Amino acid sequence: MSTLGLVTIGQAPRTDVTPDIAAALPPEVDIVEVGALDRFDSAAEVEAAVGPRDGAPVYVSRLADGTAVTVDRESVVELLGERIRDLESEVTAIGVLCTGHFPPFDVSVPVFEPSDLLSAWVSTILDGGTLGVIMPKEEQEAMTFEKWADYDLVTAAGSPYADEDEVSAAAADIGTDADLIVMDCMGYTPEMKATVREITDTSVLLGRSVLAKTAEEVL
Repeated sequence: MSTLGLVTIGQAPRTDVTPDIAAALPPEVDIVEVGALDRFDSAAEVEAAVGPRDGAPVYVSRLADGTAVTVDRESVVELLGERIRDLESEVTAIGVLCTGHFPPFDVSVPVFEPSDLLSAWVSTILDGGTLGVIMPKEEQEAMTFEKWADYDLVTAAGSPYADEDEVSAAAADIGTDADLIVMDCMGYTPEMKATVREITDTSVLLGRSVLAKTAEEVL
């Protein structure tokens, strides 16, 4: 039996993400979930401990009750590393449920980072042309341009965690100018991907899909 550890920068379980990944895996693969924010009891505690700082990069995730949270990138990276080290001895491989860029994790099992996987897929598919990137929040624009600096970019913000549909509006903002689109957050669903593809008439890469396909091949 193989075991895939899934580590979110929010709280586990990620009932909005994990079923899609589990469906792609062989039935003999077990899944263990943990979250960087599992130690906190409320959104208020999260805000006090790792909330956004003025001008600092942020990531977006959600708590176990479905509440969306915005966290300081540097602070949550430390917590994520702790949880990955906690899982190391229990699993065959680890998947990070965030498309943000992280420093290398010094562990003895493979760590699948969607940021690296998406970058590899984009570099293989897109030879010149324009990359569209949909991100959760406008505050992530500078970070997005830094992350995808090798490409001509068109970006738009639309949270996958909002009560209303922000993704359709983001897709409309991207329009038909992009040759490939990355939905740069693990919260985006296959249904949201289909919406973006229909609006933009463009190929779309989804973070949870590239993670699931990689884990399937390895495990």
